[in-house]
Amino acid sequence: MEEQNAYLKPVTLKNIFKFAVPTIAMTVFMSFYTMVDGLFVSNLIGTDALSAINLTAPVIQLVTAISTMLATGGSAVIMRKMGEQKSGEAKEDFTFLILVNVAVGIVMCALGYLLMDRIFAGMNLSAKVEGYCVEYLSRYLIFTVPILLMNNFTLYMIASEKATLSLVCSVTGGVLNMVLDYVFLAVFDLGIGGAAVATGLGYSVTAVAGLFVFSRKKSLLHFTKPAFRFRVLTNAAANGCSEMATALVTGIVTMMLTGRCSAMSARTALRRSRSSCMY
Repeated sequence: MEEQNAYLKPVTLKNIFKFAVPTIAMTVFMSFYTMVDGLFVSNLIGTDALSAINLTAPVIQLVTAISTMLATGGSAVIMRKMGEQKSGEAKEDFTFLILVNVAVGIVMCALGYLLMDRIFAGMNLSAKVEGYCVEYLSRYLIFTVPILLMNNFTLYMIASEKATLSLVCSVTGGVLNMVLDYVFLAVFDLGIGGAAVATGLGYSVTAVAGLFVFSRKKSLLHFTKPAFRFRVLTNAAANGCSEMATALVTGIVTMMLTGRCSAMSARTALRRSRSSCMY
């Protein structure tokens, strides 16, 4: 027996807070992911490794941007159909969009490995920083599909009236990321690649939980035989394009600032070395 349709309940302040509070808390907590990675990497490996993480930001943010676009746009389409009591179509479209995410993730992972060396070779980086960039991104790309699923399942859990579960998964993933950062870097000395694996495993918590939750037939929203309605995909992309643009801009700005700071540091080091030679 399926759960009661949450969209048939009256709009009350209590019901609004039931959706909103876990979502706000989850958003705030997830903002600490990158900060924690930066703290561990800068203190246990060095500032060059921290620069490498920031320099990979555009590629990482591209993955995030695509998943955000599909997640926000897709959830809007699904929630509208749930509100219109077209639950059968909503489940078909939900399954179709998840399959699209898996396919997009596989393609992006393959393209990342094919173009990675060429991208960093054209950035005029030092051999050490370029090596860090390749090592970090090569490990991170392994988790492309789980990251896409994580962003989608986070919103679809909220759409299925499981906002608290979504919050629990996000907090669990964040704590796991922090613990594994310390274990992989401080204990096992796996370097910057270990930081990438820790982040990927943290993100994977929601992906694994979502696969389990949405496989259950009694869930309000669950996997079923998909209907390949490509208009649904175009509507999802159109609805989520603004969020995609925001994510891309964040990555580009981070890379530009990091590149500028790295160049200034290199020039300062060069001037100091010349001054020491004069004396």
